[in-house]
Amino acid sequence: MIARIAIVFLLIAPVASGSQPATRPTTRPEKGLTIVASYKPATRPATRPADTTNPAFLSLRDSVAKLQGKMKADNELLKVGLIDLDRPLAEQPARFIFFADTTLTLQSVLSRLHQAREHKDLRGVLINIGDTAFNLAQAQEVRDALAALNKAGKKTFAYADSYDTSSYIAASGASNVCMLEGGEIVMPGVGLEAMFAKGLLDKIGVKADYVQIGQYKGADEMFTRDHASDQVRGEMNKILDCLYAQIVDGIAYHRNLPRSGVEDAINGLVMTGKVAKDRGFVDHLVDQDGLRDLMKKELGRDIDLLADYGAGSREELDLSSPLAFMSMLAKQPKKSSKPAIAMIYVEGLIVDGEGSDGILTEGAIGSTDLRQALRIASRDANVQAIVVRIDSPGGSASASEVIWQALRRAGKAKPLVVSVGGMAASGGYYVACAGDYIFADPCAIVGSIGVVGGKFVLKELFEKIGLGSEEFTRGQNANLFSSNQPFSDSQRRLVTGWMKQIYEQFTDRVMSTRKGKIKDIDQVAQGRIFVAGQAVELGMIDEIGGIEKAVAHAAKQARLDPGQYEIRTIPPTRTLADLLRGDAGDASSPLRARVSFPQDSIVSSLSPRLGRLVRLQISVLQLLQRRPVILTCPYVLTIH
Repeated sequence: MIARIAIVFLLIAPVASGSQPATRPTTRPEKGLTIVASYKPATRPATRPADTTNPAFLSLRDSVAKLQGKMKADNELLKVGLIDLDRPLAEQPARFIFFADTTLTLQSVLSRLHQAREHKDLRGVLINIGDTAFNLAQAQEVRDALAALNKAGKKTFAYADSYDTSSYIAASGASNVCMLEGGEIVMPGVGLEAMFAKGLLDKIGVKADYVQIGQYKGADEMFTRDHASDQVRGEMNKILDCLYAQIVDGIAYHRNLPRSGVEDAINGLVMTGKVAKDRGFVDHLVDQDGLRDLMKKELGRDIDLLADYGAGSREELDLSSPLAFMSMLAKQPKKSSKPAIAMIYVEGLIVDGEGSDGILTEGAIGSTDLRQALRIASRDANVQAIVVRIDSPGGSASASEVIWQALRRAGKAKPLVVSVGGMAASGGYYVACAGDYIFADPCAIVGSIGVVGGKFVLKELFEKIGLGSEEFTRGQNANLFSSNQPFSDSQRRLVTGWMKQIYEQFTDRVMSTRKGKIKDIDQVAQGRIFVAGQAVELGMIDEIGGIEKAVAHAAKQARLDPGQYEIRTIPPTRTLADLLRGDAGDASSPLRARVSFPQDSIVSSLSPRLGRLVRLQISVLQLLQRRPVILTCPYVLTIH
């Protein structure tokens, strides 16, 4: 009403200064409203142009514009992006899915948070931590991305019914940490575990006959000892001191809490919602349905919650129409011509040939897979740089060499940057050192430069269960890897010499790319392990940073500006449609899609920590049957 009266007054005011009125007021009795009706004299126009140079006119016009703008703004909803972490967070997309890839990857989540940071109309972000399982490296990267959003002026909200250590670390970067009033924060601490099977092997009549190169290596101890050696115990305690300090200091910094308060929370194990709020660990006690009202209150106006923010559109599958279904299967994926940075993952045990997704074993990455993926990236004209993301305890020595050679060849063609997630140990570091530049997450474990090899002697076990065996050989070493007898003295010397050659090759590979950065290889080798901060000081890696930093560095090396490029995972996820079309990968590659099914075994019924330990043991046993000399780190890091 005010705006309407002001507009009428604007139309009248300029005329009042003239000698003859240009308008004649009339009244409509039926409305009771005074309006302005114009008429035309015979000799001149009925109205004069408004004098826009008149200060009074300008002031009134600006006031009306401001009033209208305020009314419009008051009616607009503030945009808030929702990122729902409703399933475990993976490092890489699934290798095979039936129709559409719904894998929640670390890189995709970080990309969406980065998009939110650059989105001018977005006022805030809500991360719902549902059934997400973070490892420590992933939790720290999500936390840092939320903290960057805060610095960009966005309000950030993190919600979970309850938190464990890793999920709380991820949430602690938010400006508003929210939790169910009846929920709890459970932070037991951090642990490194190694399993020792000598007692079991003794009971069943199996002898582990092993040789290791590297005083601190310890990979054979899982089979040759019933407890850790002093050297291995010292390495494990050193790593734990660093990781524990990272957890405590990180929470204290991001939540502005005293370090002693964080340690008390860890030592106290459980904090209820009320206690957590009183101590400053959470900001709001609210249920999930109350989050909208909470955000409205914090932002000062009603919100428009953008569901699945930044995830992109997904094609809906119409199973009711056979024609539509067949049409979807026949559809060819669009090939982008946009400049790209290739993302290649080295996750799990490193094995010769093709990798696998085992039921009883840890997932494995194959040397054949990696070599072919690197060929694709090198030959693709649109790929301007390569980022290799590593989370591996190592594996086969020969497979590690194959991948190292392939990486060095790819690095000659294009910038090649390595990003270390949770671990790049033994063969994992062998692969990592092939990069032109190495980033590592703060909690990453690197090193374990050493070699282990040997065999299991099963003769006594066979006798216990009534199996007999007899050997017929030609050649002095034809029974070198026979399971019926341990190494002879001459054979042990041969195996030790073989392993020393592999150790020297390992250290040569490291120094060929880290020369001038690592001052003394003996300080970092011999099986020693380090947390990323220590590794930077020793020259083993170049910089602390996550996957986004690695991508940004690769883009800079390729002279790509932000927004100019896309991230392309190689090899891409394959679907049922690809198999039906006979398309198993890039036309230049013999890559074959491998179908992965959920684990259904006794191992999967164990706790995540124990299950992973058992799978690691089985995987190493299988690896040793194929390759008697391996580069592996036998530790499992657990953050509860």
